[in-house]
Order: sequence, then structure tokens, then C-alpha cells
Amino acid sequence: MKKFITLVLALTVLAPTAALAMGSGDKFSDAQTGLTYSVYKPSTTLGLAAVTFSLLPCQPGQEQWMYAKYGGTKRYLEIMETMAGVKCSNPGLSKYLRVAAINGVNAKVYVYCDPMNAAAFKKCGVNDIARVGGYLMFTTKAVKPYKGAEIQVQGIGGITYAQLLTVAKGLKTVKASGKALPQVIAPVMIDPTTSTQVSVKLGNSVVLTVTDPAVWSSHILTDGILEFVPGGNQGTYTTNPAFKAVGVGTTVVHLLNSTDVTKVYELQITVTE
Repeated sequence: MKKFITLVLALTVLAPTAALAMGSGDKFSDAQTGLTYSVYKPSTTLGLAAVTFSLLPCQPGQEQWMYAKYGGTKRYLEIMETMAGVKCSNPGLSKYLRVAAINGVNAKVYVYCDPMNAAAFKKCGVNDIARVGGYLMFTTKAVKPYKGAEIQVQGIGGITYAQLLTVAKGLKTVKASGKALPQVIAPVMIDPTTSTQVSVKLGNSVVLTVTDPAVWSSHILTDGILEFVPGGNQGTYTTNPAFKAVGVGTTVVHLLNSTDVTKVYELQITVTE
């Protein structure tokens, strides 16, 4: 149940380090340069080292959202920030527990207990956050000249409820460095069950908006134009299947859903300069 599911799922896999370009040396300050909502930087990460910092595409017409991860593969802390009132990502299935006060605003507290086990789910509480993971979700007030932000602070693998509170209360606004991080190109999103052709720029991606990402596979008829990236559970998030544009040209691809092997979806994809 410990999943964090993005709305632009494939890009998290295709370009997770796109924001690691040259800048001021402080990625949070560089990110603030290009965003109109406040960016918050943790003053404590529980002794966990930074492993990922990315700006990722949100919904069309919306600003990028920020993802930072600290720790390893078993015990880690994640911080997600986006414009207040805009949903760029969705947490996995979880149980709402209570409200906690974070620097003058109310945060909702959630734990990743399995709803399939009704008895255990009913008893699941804040003490279980250290066992199965959990998160805080809250919206900050606007701090001129910036708009408010919606923040999710998530801990997995032994991070306690008290530690999550400590991290959230230690978040501080940053000053823009004037050196903006590069903008991530939003992928082309299509429904493969209704679309028959699509065009995409070289280096960009075509993401397939499907309900069960792990069951899709593909056959690309022409080599050197596309690269198929399977979807499915990536540990802390789930990705949609996608095609990465690696060469200029046009090719037909056949898509197969393993739950219905009698149906083959055909799609023509053109990659331009």
C-alpha cells in the first residue's frame, strides 16, 4: 500500500534527474526562481541524505511540482510540493487519522494501512506509521510575492509520526536564486483505446493513460524511432506505460492488454525534430 502515484506517471521514470542542471547550488532556491508558489526546504531530514530532487510536469497549463527524496530504498523521506489548490499527484490508498497543527496551519494525517484487512484497518493508528508508512498533507498560507503551496511529507520504513511532524515543522521558505532550473517538457498524453495517431517531438514521450498500467505491452514495427517503457509498480509510485521518442520518423505500434489478448490496438506515432 506504500505508493505515491503521479498524474504524469511515465516522466518520473524517463527523466527523474531533469532538474539537476547547473544552478546556484541550492536546488530549492533555483526552483523558487521559476515558480509562483512558495517553495519550502527542510531544515531537518532525520539524518537521511538527499538522493533525488526533481521538478515534474503537472496538469496542462499548471506549474511544475517539486519532488525531493532523502534516504535509501527501505527507509526514506519524501517531500512533494505543488501550487495550493492544484492536484499534480495522488497518494496511494491510505487511512485518514486526524488533524495536526503545522506552523499555524492544519495538516491531515494518513497511514498506509491495508483496507483489505478490515479488522487491522480499523485499529490502524499513528503508531503504525513507523511500521507501514504514512504522510502529512497540508496547505501553506500565501507569503508575498508567492502563492500558497500544498505539501505532502511522507515517511516509509521506520519513520515515526513524531518524526514526520518534526520534518514538516522544520520546513522553511527559500529565497529565489535567480538561476531557474530547466523546465521539464510535458509528455503527450493519449488514450490508446481511442487514439489512432499522434505526433511528438524528439526527446519527448507519449504516455498511455490506462487504468491498469502493468498489463500493457507493445510491438514497435520500425526500429530506432521509439523506445517502450513498461508501466507498473515502481516501489513508491506507479507509472503508466509510455513511448520515448529516440529518433525522427514514423512507425506503427501494436498495443496489447494481457487481460484481453483478442484485442490489438494499432497506433501510428510520428517523431519530429
